[in-house]
Amino acid sequence: MYYNHLSRKERYQIFVLLQAGKNKKEIAQLLNRHPSTISREIKRNSKPNQTYQAHEAVTLARKRRKNSGNGKAIESSVWRQVEKYLMLYYSPEQIAARLKKVSVQSIYNYLYQNKARYEQFKPYLRRKGKAYRHCKAPSIKEGDRRYKRSIKQRPSYVESRKTQGHWEGDTMISRKDKQALLTLVERKTGLVLIGRLNQRTASETRDMIIKLLTPFKKMVKSITFDNGMEFNYHHAIEHYLNTTVYFAEPYKSWQRGTNENTNGLIRQFIPKSAAISLVDDEQIKKIQYLLNTRPRKRHKFKSPASFYSKELRKIALHGVI
Repeated sequence: MYYNHLSRKERYQIFVLLQAGKNKKEIAQLLNRHPSTISREIKRNSKPNQTYQAHEAVTLARKRRKNSGNGKAIESSVWRQVEKYLMLYYSPEQIAARLKKVSVQSIYNYLYQNKARYEQFKPYLRRKGKAYRHCKAPSIKEGDRRYKRSIKQRPSYVESRKTQGHWEGDTMISRKDKQALLTLVERKTGLVLIGRLNQRTASETRDMIIKLLTPFKKMVKSITFDNGMEFNYHHAIEHYLNTTVYFAEPYKSWQRGTNENTNGLIRQFIPKSAAISLVDDEQIKKIQYLLNTRPRKRHKFKSPASFYSKELRKIALHGVI
């Protein structure tokens, strides 16, 4: 019988629910899982003397799967895993190495034997190889604007800030090191979420966006990014958060005015000349707390955090770094 492993999404949900004070039994009920599954997950994927961290759990689980090929015949559950990794922008070679249950050529055959399937996964394929030439399909470069939805396609009502759930995202860099800060701002309320990026790569940025926004998933109707390469994995973000991603036009930062203004507020605490690596996580949480509790004139001096439920307010004020 095929064992249904916890998904990446479920691991982030476990993290959020633990942060919200839920116990293992309550989490099991909410995720429709057996309590022993949740207990085992937390125990196996928590580092010694540390609380459960979703991104660490995902990494540890992947390492175990990588070292545990079991020689089973290919079945539908394996193809579901293949599709999941394709949507995370894994190449067929990387998927084959990860799963150890299917060959590279089998993955290419699976994609190209069905035209509808190929069209579905074409945006996620990165490199040109023999299978690509055989199908005469163009290679898809990272950041290709043909596969980015322009802000011009975003509904006009979003601009009015009358509807909650529309976010803007950007990264803040330093002149001193390679670390960066990811900032996500909700347009109507001005709520800001801040995460550290050790490297400003597309994969790390994708993971941090999913991590920060998963608790607010029901209130993520759209996200508008700038055109940085770090946002290239936007398809995976759309998939996991069930949202729509838009991109501002190049050199028009005013199209993400809420985010730009918020970044200016953050620069009061962390100027561009400061090394982000020297700013510890507690300082980042404090900045997020201060901005989310600051009275705003446009809200009749209510704070951004006051517009959210008690559990989400706790996350907004104390952070998920």
